[in-house]
Amino acid sequence: MKAAAALLKIIQTKIGIVFAFFLPLVFFLFWMTGYNDATTRIDQLHVGLVYEASESAIAEQMTGSLPFQIEQESTLEEALDRMDNGKTDMVIALPAGLADSAHTDNGAKLTYYVNDRNSELVKSVMEKMASQITLMANQRVVPEAQALPIQAEIIKTNVIENFSTSMLPMILGFIPYIAMMTMNIQFNLSSMFLKRDHSKWSIFFGRQLIMLAVAIVASLVVSIIAKSVAPVDASFFGVWGFELLVFLACICFTQLGFALLGSAGPLFNIFFIPIQLMTAGNIISPEMLAPFYRHIGSFLPVPNGVEGAMHLVYGGGSASTYALHLVLIVIVTWGLTVLRTFLAKEKAAAPAARPAASAAH
Repeated sequence: MKAAAALLKIIQTKIGIVFAFFLPLVFFLFWMTGYNDATTRIDQLHVGLVYEASESAIAEQMTGSLPFQIEQESTLEEALDRMDNGKTDMVIALPAGLADSAHTDNGAKLTYYVNDRNSELVKSVMEKMASQITLMANQRVVPEAQALPIQAEIIKTNVIENFSTSMLPMILGFIPYIAMMTMNIQFNLSSMFLKRDHSKWSIFFGRQLIMLAVAIVASLVVSIIAKSVAPVDASFFGVWGFELLVFLACICFTQLGFALLGSAGPLFNIFFIPIQLMTAGNIISPEMLAPFYRHIGSFLPVPNGVEGAMHLVYGGGSASTYALHLVLIVIVTWGLTVLRTFLAKEKAAAPAARPAASAAH
């Protein structure tokens, strides 16, 4: 019992106990509020609609009846490009002469393009809605037909052949956050040991130098492994450059927690884990989250890392927007850490022990 009492007097023990309760509570708080009624928000998803002028009447009927944000596209190529860049979740292409073709023996086709890079929930919703939209088109174009002359054709873009490949964006975008958070825990302890003999700025810039080297080497190793084990669409240097930004953003973000809260810094970093996983877009589209959470991911390293990695791994679209967000995260969080370090009072070094007085002759 004496050992237990002694342990409870140590601040690290108390922080550990707080962790045991804090982590489940933040997951409850954010996931239960963020995912609440998510499946009822399909009206927040975006669908591109491509059609010829002759099919404007049918297109207008679809626009007024579909439970989506409908965006009319001028060409199929532009529509698919917008879908690749995450602007839309599905593209519907109405063929010219749809009504005429529906009355022939060969029938007609409504073509639906679904990005396989989307979350499983979004893909499921879109494929289910494709059947309903096709049935609605049959009822309006050929209401007298017994069979269904208009059929659905679903074409998936950026197809994922191997399920393990679908895990790669999480490895590239989320795991660096956990790794750098753990590293900064140890670096914070090391810095405390050095405070007696070194100034705060020498310790700070020494840490920055080591962490920069870690970011370069770790991102290089991760990129080599990623290109070796999976069919990554982007070039090696494209993956390495982006992954370096992910590591730097995670380093600077998790370092800020320790600059602000000291030994309680891990609470800051853990606090953002459920938010980042929720807004990363691989579980559910951010548009389907509760309104408060939809745009938070743009300001955090993991959602930008995961979304950008999806473009790099699967192809289609550009990761430049997410790379820019990561650069801004690095600049802002590192700047705040420098400011906090500047404002922190530096403890005076302990005076050197005076030599003992010489013995009397």
